[in-house]
Amino acid sequence: MEALVQSTRNEKRRALIGLLLVGIAPTVSVVTGFALKAGLIAAVVFVLTKMWMFGLPAYWYTKVEGGERSYSMPEHGGWMVSTLLGIGMAVVIAIAYFILGDMLLRNEDLYEILDPFGLTVPWKLALGILFWIFINSVLEEYVFRWFITSKLEQLMGGKWLPILLSAGIFTLHHTIALAFFIDPLGNALASLGVFIGGVIFSWIYVQYRSVWVAWVAHAIADVAIFAIAWHMIVGF
Repeated sequence: MEALVQSTRNEKRRALIGLLLVGIAPTVSVVTGFALKAGLIAAVVFVLTKMWMFGLPAYWYTKVEGGERSYSMPEHGGWMVSTLLGIGMAVVIAIAYFILGDMLLRNEDLYEILDPFGLTVPWKLALGILFWIFINSVLEEYVFRWFITSKLEQLMGGKWLPILLSAGIFTLHHTIALAFFIDPLGNALASLGVFIGGVIFSWIYVQYRSVWVAWVAHAIADVAIFAIAWHMIVGF
């Protein structure tokens, strides 16, 4: 019995350390890039933190925790549910943009965010959008839904508390980044949207145990977000 208790404690300790090491990476990237206005250093840190976010969870799971390699292939369905939720989110995003408009984000604010990275040039923005939808969003599902949500499940058990906490961690670096460019009301509204999205993505993952199924909803929501961004910067 004592050995079992000690094993559980060790498992939770490893889960907590892994959670902290991975969860801090997006905030490090945001603080370096936006708070410190670090230029080239920010770009280097951005690349390094992406490598950190990709490599550390896999290393931690396979080498530290002794887990088996997995490609998170869907075995329990969920494609239709995820697609419908993604479409629903896209519709809500579009309605929020047309109703609230400048309360969420002004054209000049978005230009200020994107211009230092050259993303106000149409072809560069198009490449950036493809990266965010097909690479970055997959990475976010891998990190926030698979690794972080799973670690929270190990630490706390249950279903909804890990889902809500992982959504909060997912929202944090978005909120910090937006704080440097938009007013508090716009940031609060955008952060609420990100949090709700994080809850939905985490719920999908917990239900179906595949980052690919959760990514479908994420990608559809991102299409709506970046269509608005394209409209604001380039026009149609």
